[in-house]
Amino acid sequence: MRPVVAVIAGLVAFAAAVVTVPLLWVSTHVADEDGYVRFSSELATDQKLQEAFVARLVDEYVQRKDIPESLQEPVTSALIAVTRTTTNQPGFVEAWEQTQRDLHRSAFKDGDGPLTVSLRPMATFVTSRLDRNLPISLEVPGEVRAQIGTAQDRERLVWVERSQTWSLLGLLVVLVAATVSLVAARSRPLALAGLGLGALATAGVLRVAIEIAVPEVTERAESKSPFARAVQPLLVDRAAASLTDWLVWIALGGGAAVVLGVLGRLMSGRPRRG
Repeated sequence: MRPVVAVIAGLVAFAAAVVTVPLLWVSTHVADEDGYVRFSSELATDQKLQEAFVARLVDEYVQRKDIPESLQEPVTSALIAVTRTTTNQPGFVEAWEQTQRDLHRSAFKDGDGPLTVSLRPMATFVTSRLDRNLPISLEVPGEVRAQIGTAQDRERLVWVERSQTWSLLGLLVVLVAATVSLVAARSRPLALAGLGLGALATAGVLRVAIEIAVPEVTERAESKSPFARAVQPLLVDRAAASLTDWLVWIALGGGAAVVLGVLGRLMSGRPRRG
């Protein structure tokens, strides 16, 4: 009976881990404000994001009639050049992080309508460093907002917020099931090796899921905003890379458990010398 309990508990730990790992990632990298800001901060230096930001800023100036149509191209080029040369200056990444912090706070509060982000912190940083030799003078707009999601995306964030509770429950199930598997097993080294194989399988299953899900998520992006179409694939790719890093560590831990378990079994099977 004990071996059966150990096997069942090991399978429960594996199944719970497959569900819990992505939930835990979402909890720490999306639902948590500081975690999301850290996760998205690396996008600030991406050229595609910079170009999308400049395009949205120029659109704002054009709508406000601050830029004549004849000067739109040179001003756009100047803004892109400034954005690219200031990515390493103190304040640029901080401006992007403030933008993302404001987005997170507005996204998870009660509200309706599409998800929008204020680009004013970045607009202030870049506009203040424009070459004053431009034929026109540009003032920082009072507000620059860009749509990055639909009203349906806002509704889905309720489930994202719940990931913090579900991931903790899932982690508890994984730990309890793994402990039961070790305690109930006749050979604990073999049980440890089995749990290690479960960890390796978890990493493999989730890696395959990432390969399938990333193109699907990108293709199904509903937003028609040019800024959102530029940013969403970057966020999805960054999320896939970050979760993959987690899976590498899980696989390494699983491999170590297998090795230790096999070695422990071999050592326990040796006859003792009198």
